[in-house]
Amino acid sequence: MKQSQGFFWVNLSLLVLIAGFMMFFYPLTGWDQVLIAPYYSKAAQIFPLRNSAFMQNFMHTGLKDVTIVVALLVLAVFLFSFKVTRLAPYRRQAAWIFVGMVLAASAVSVLKQGSVHACPWDLVQYGGTLPWLPLFAGLPVGIAPGHCFPAGHASAGFGLMAFYFGLRDKQPFYARAALCFGLTLGFVMGWGQMMRGAHFLSHTIWSAWVVWMVLFFLYLFWSPVGAKTKVQIQV
Repeated sequence: MKQSQGFFWVNLSLLVLIAGFMMFFYPLTGWDQVLIAPYYSKAAQIFPLRNSAFMQNFMHTGLKDVTIVVALLVLAVFLFSFKVTRLAPYRRQAAWIFVGMVLAASAVSVLKQGSVHACPWDLVQYGGTLPWLPLFAGLPVGIAPGHCFPAGHASAGFGLMAFYFGLRDKQPFYARAALCFGLTLGFVMGWGQMMRGAHFLSHTIWSAWVVWMVLFFLYLFWSPVGAKTKVQIQV
């Protein structure tokens, strides 16, 4: 499938600009500390909502379970498409969306496991024991890695952006709706974790960036509608 140059350069430019902003400007703003401050109790040196039943059971476990169910439903569409004739036209799209969701979440998970950055609730300034580290800082001697960057929980919500790429060539209206929903859910899940002291906003933004990058390049190298399909691509 022939990709439009406009789509490629718009997306690539956005990825580069957002990365540049997050690397060089965002750390100077102090927004991470400002936005998380209302959820931290200096007197008790804790995040009061960390163990809240609503935050744990709905915002964390519940919303993540929703994204897992969505992924399983997409997988079911793919599998049943071999038996149900009506689903056959959606087979490749379903496969692409499922693979996209898994790859995007896996990429964030791998980066998180290799990260030296700690969660806010583990940092010294928030009652923990670990130091805050700049984005590209090495791990100080004697300090355990924090494994808390980028935001893994939010990546589950952002993973639903796979529907945007999977649907945009044939169902552009639903693709745009899925894009808005995926972005919104990802940031809602990320904000919930910020309220608990699990992540800074920057962790969530970087998670969205990684997910988008994975889905974008997957879309470039593997078409969700087939190599022989001629589609006019819209930016």
